[in-house]
Amino acid sequence: MRRRLPLAAIALLVVPLAPACRTVHAGGASPPCELTLPPVEVIEVTDRPLPGERHEVFDVPDASAWWEPAPEDAERQRYREALRARLGARGLAQRALLERSRARFSASPGGARREAENSSRVLDGSAGTVVPSSCLEWRLFQRQAHRFPMLEHPTEFHAYVLRGHGRLRVYFSSADHVGGKLRQEVTSRVEADIARGFEWVAHVHNHNFMFDRSPGDRLWTTPETVDDVGGGVAPSLSDVQAYRRLREALGLKGAWVTNGLETGRFTAEDFDRLSSWE
Repeated sequence: MRRRLPLAAIALLVVPLAPACRTVHAGGASPPCELTLPPVEVIEVTDRPLPGERHEVFDVPDASAWWEPAPEDAERQRYREALRARLGARGLAQRALLERSRARFSASPGGARREAENSSRVLDGSAGTVVPSSCLEWRLFQRQAHRFPMLEHPTEFHAYVLRGHGRLRVYFSSADHVGGKLRQEVTSRVEADIARGFEWVAHVHNHNFMFDRSPGDRLWTTPETVDDVGGGVAPSLSDVQAYRRLREALGLKGAWVTNGLETGRFTAEDFDRLSSWE
């Protein structure tokens, strides 16, 4: 994985995928998970916004379908097939992506070499688990892909996911950027929801696939990472640094990192097994 921008001041809490409150629907079937569009609210920020920066609030019923594996809809199939065309079926496997990233960073000079360490932890099974992305994670990834085509123009999103009172509330932040800003205008709303009895379930962010890279480009490419295609779901050193801080400050219990097809899930105990910038 490439060196990434810090996630400074994210508060994350993660619960098991089995929902605490299962919604029962007529006929016994759960509806497909869909983000209601348009969002119920757009939060405005004025302090030097990034190009395309947007913060949206979604509020939907908390149904079991959100936590189940993502459906193989036509858009998801096209995304998978486009990646297979670039990487081959073997090259798209998470183990291959992490091994490739680890090899690139292991050959890097100086401190950048340490970015290989978390890929090693995931590969040897000493930290985290890799699972198929949930329907919720896919819908968030899909939302970003509808704004900016993920393979031709990679960008990142992050999302605060809260549950309570039979509702699922998501604060979704995106921009035309690799990396992002965490805004007080958003986090203050999250804190207010927690005070009203919502549970801060998770923070989700994505790790891009990146092709046709060149040093100094918008993907923060260096000579050592020019051949790193990304897509690995091990957290960066900067990610773990933020996770540890937030565990101490806000009781962070876990983190999810997705590439749209698979997700790495990490517990608070994993944060001590993973490497961080010191």
